[in-house]
Amino acid sequence: MTKAVQYGSSVIYANYFTHTKPHSVKYKDGLNFYLFRLQAEGTCRALVAGKYETIIPGDLLIYSPDQPYELDVQPRTSPASGAIQPVRDYFMTGKGEWLDSWWNYKDLPTKTNIGFDDTVITLWKHLISEKKKVTQHQEEIMDYLLRTLCLTLEQAIQINQRSKGADIAYKLKQYIDNHAHEPLSLEKISASVGLSVSRCSYLFKSAFGGSLFAYCIDVRLNLAEQQVLYSNLALEQVADKTGFQSYAHFCRVFRERYGHPPGEYRRKFGFRFNQYEDLD
Repeated sequence: MTKAVQYGSSVIYANYFTHTKPHSVKYKDGLNFYLFRLQAEGTCRALVAGKYETIIPGDLLIYSPDQPYELDVQPRTSPASGAIQPVRDYFMTGKGEWLDSWWNYKDLPTKTNIGFDDTVITLWKHLISEKKKVTQHQEEIMDYLLRTLCLTLEQAIQINQRSKGADIAYKLKQYIDNHAHEPLSLEKISASVGLSVSRCSYLFKSAFGGSLFAYCIDVRLNLAEQQVLYSNLALEQVADKTGFQSYAHFCRVFRERYGHPPGEYRRKFGFRFNQYEDLD
């Protein structure tokens, strides 16, 4: 007698929907399966992390069991022609030990805009097509297709997050460039993009290879060097105008960077004004 094979995941339902009439779904007490939804056309509203958000084309929604799920679809009428503008989406539900392990290990966001990745669309269409068939080995095929789709979605999410991370890192860099002469803290820099210090530090180092604090010092030292070389400001003023909290700290890091204290550096390499004399 042949023993039945138990697969690690299974697809409960998979389809591509075109909504031309209002449609709503509510699981206030939470789902009992995994739900995947990719917005293909039009917009709708969905419950994400406890609040309703507008879902636009390219938005991927993933809900795990026990998460509340609410969806509200309201197709619009074209002002010009009066025709209904349909809302379209790819939809799938599934369950199984493999899905449990994958979801718990990866800790993926509920909502991510992944755009329209050709591989994702092709896999999703293949999965929908296979689900409609009644053939030998269908359960095994669906298991492998579901795993492949999940891993491909994970990859698309990671690419999106890296792209967003790079954008945030450049915003942090720009903020420091524009405000380095002011009193700055890591908390203030991070608040400029609305993220935690630890998250900003990670994103910045991933993008540029150094710390936020080190980059801030670099910018301040570059500003200070220009003023040491090409102005007749007192060195205490240079330290103050370039954001250093104390003159002693300014002198120490300046010497570490340029090999000379600021006064000596000015005497050796600075532009000669008619009247000034700087002492360390």
